[in-house]
Amino acid sequence: MPVSPGEDHRYLLPRSSLDSYLEFAADYSLDPAEVNRREHAEAWKAADLLMRSLRESEADRAEGETTKPLPKKMKDLSAKVEADPVFQKAFEDASWEIRLVDLHKVVVSQKLVSEAHIARLRDRLGPFPSDRECFRFCLPYDRQPTPHRMSRIDDGEFAFVSDSNDLRFLEAVLLRPDQIVGYQSTGPIAGAVALIVGYGSNYLSVIEAHGRLVLNNGHHRACALVASGKRWVPCVVQKITHPGEFAVHMPRAVRNNADFYLSEPRPPAVADYFDPILSKRFRLGLTTKHVRLRYSVDEKDMP
Repeated sequence: MPVSPGEDHRYLLPRSSLDSYLEFAADYSLDPAEVNRREHAEAWKAADLLMRSLRESEADRAEGETTKPLPKKMKDLSAKVEADPVFQKAFEDASWEIRLVDLHKVVVSQKLVSEAHIARLRDRLGPFPSDRECFRFCLPYDRQPTPHRMSRIDDGEFAFVSDSNDLRFLEAVLLRPDQIVGYQSTGPIAGAVALIVGYGSNYLSVIEAHGRLVLNNGHHRACALVASGKRWVPCVVQKITHPGEFAVHMPRAVRNNADFYLSEPRPPAVADYFDPILSKRFRLGLTTKHVRLRYSVDEKDMP
């Protein structure tokens, strides 16, 4: 039987309501006509039953010692990360510390991970990574550019395309003439409006709140590390020091259901993505990420 196109993913069943899960199965399956709603409903109910049991047997899984100080032998690597302008920009509005984090206790909120991407990351990590190699895997400071394509597609429209779904619009900024390098205009420059397209900072990071650690960035790397037998790994720990920061830094799923992730016993964990009952395999079509930018100009002489 031929393998359908696409890549296998794992859907974390306890992360969603039955209604949301059935809607996902109908909308994103490669062959919607073959979707068996009864089968999916039974899978979701089995996961819910197991989670109810785990909330009793592993009620305090996310509690206890969740972080340790970074070993001295990693301090030089930490200094390189902290000196990276990308890192400084990414965490400029947060209280943070680089520490060792127990992935066994980290709470997850992302409903879908790609098995193919986890496999690629495991290959990159290698079978027996050293502590320093593990650090650079978690907190890269010499990352390579991600391949992408860009072009003008109309008079006032540009397009960026990448195989990575991490491609995104970052920000719109106003630049002074001295900040513009490598471009020669037809006259003196007053300033420039830059529409910045790029990728996320991609540091493994968690947010500490209510005594728990919530994975904020790096779900696939966390899965690759757990699958490779790693438990205590270098990570950026952001600390919520004021209630107002909750809405700024927390993942949307956690903001929308804070009690489920931060108060109730046994929230979803990284290892749950690998549990055949708590997660469901989906084969999803391959996609590319497109970002389109449009602009308009209005010139007037005002009295």
